[in-house]
Amino acid sequence: MKMITSRTAVAVLAGAACLLSPAAWAQTPSDFSSQLRPRFWVGDDETRYSLAERMEHYGVPGVAIAIIEDGELVYAEGFGVLQAGGDEAVNAHTVFSAGSVSKIATSALTLRLHELEQLDINAPVSTQLVSWQLPESEFDNERVTLRTILSHTAGFNVHGFPDFQPGAAQPNVYDTLNGTAPALTETLTLTFEPGSTYRYSGGGFTLAQLIIADQTDTTFEAAAETHLFAPLGMSRSSFANPLPEDHGNIARAHDRQGKPAALPRGYESMPEMAASGLWTSSHDLGLLVAGLINDYRGEGDYLGRETAIDMMSRVARSQHGLGPRIEHAGNQYFFHHAGANNSYQSWMEGHLVTGDGLVVLTNGANGNALHMEIRNAVADAMGWQINAPYRLPELDIPQAMLASMTGRFAPNEVVPLDMRQQMVSGIYAWDLEVTLVDGQLQVGRVGGDFTLPLIPVTPTRFVIDGLAMREGIAELEFHRDATRRVNGMSFHIANASSHYARMGGAD
Repeated sequence: MKMITSRTAVAVLAGAACLLSPAAWAQTPSDFSSQLRPRFWVGDDETRYSLAERMEHYGVPGVAIAIIEDGELVYAEGFGVLQAGGDEAVNAHTVFSAGSVSKIATSALTLRLHELEQLDINAPVSTQLVSWQLPESEFDNERVTLRTILSHTAGFNVHGFPDFQPGAAQPNVYDTLNGTAPALTETLTLTFEPGSTYRYSGGGFTLAQLIIADQTDTTFEAAAETHLFAPLGMSRSSFANPLPEDHGNIARAHDRQGKPAALPRGYESMPEMAASGLWTSSHDLGLLVAGLINDYRGEGDYLGRETAIDMMSRVARSQHGLGPRIEHAGNQYFFHHAGANNSYQSWMEGHLVTGDGLVVLTNGANGNALHMEIRNAVADAMGWQINAPYRLPELDIPQAMLASMTGRFAPNEVVPLDMRQQMVSGIYAWDLEVTLVDGQLQVGRVGGDFTLPLIPVTPTRFVIDGLAMREGIAELEFHRDATRRVNGMSFHIANASSHYARMGGAD
């Protein structure tokens, strides 16, 4: 690693990873670790925090960060401790559970094996499965390929998996696919015609895990070691679950109160390895992000450029390319993925135009909110043209006008699925209800048990406060006609929009 210079406005040490104490953070005002901030400010607010303050606030004892600049890993560092109450420091080589970031490692491995002609991402999975086959369904099994699995367009159920506590019986891959004990999820089945729409599926990645094992005639873990970790120099990474204690330097698990979890071992097990079982360090994951960036630019040696471009091209009706989520707006083009297991939250992103990137690993259940604030601080410090502070005015809108925007709204199918970018399923398919509570608009799912405040940007456009969208600010825009009626609204994020019609018409 090289030093991050003053050109990037970050003061860190070069070479081996170092642990900066809270006192050291205070002495480096240009360092991102003293510049954490929310995504937007209201009025004159310009609140910033130190990393130490936000780690304490969110109950996250340990964090590891890697920064990529122009395709090179330039910084990898750890902050805090392996376990609350202890004194073993986190560093760049501390391993964390990566959650669904595992899917990006699995996707890279799959594409590498495709290039080596050990499997075929375009062939029906039925031709590549040796030890198990998909059950018959009303849909065409022959249209299921690794390409549809990696892009989450195969049509499978099983979104994700619960973690397994120390001492609990663990399912093997067949238990997981069949939905039999000790697996905790249902049988993997098709829920729609493959390729017809998007549904995020960790279960599909479990099927990919079996194909890799079948086609390489080895274990998934061994295939990853030979064809992913070794070529990229990811010497601290493993898909072993449970991770052996002698792996060493393991960030321990913590709950939402910041208390140690998964005792007595101190960390859970994720036997659905391809979907959520990666253990990795900020240094190793930084190498993967840098490698994929350089492959896309034709400057790497892990994937060929044609394959890397294919990986980083969004598949219609999905939020994903072949593995990573893909975002683009203006001259911004980047891939990313988050990970969330019971006690760990992770984030990775790579910017394909500039070659910059970021990795954040945390050992606390509240790490999601923390890594978003870290992302803002790093972007500011590095001068990246992303996530600039979004300043909202202090706007006093008449109550009668706010009341005119209340009601129930249903997704409007006028916009074809192919044009909705990342806004295809999940929250974007919900019926939403807008209410006025104590003078403030709020939005929630119809029949749901919580709402989120709306903060005005203009009289008819509002930020959704508390909706953690890594791709950009989430906004609702109400459509008010010449009679002052609100007949619909649009949900905007980054370069995508979904549209809603008022249920029952306007009042």
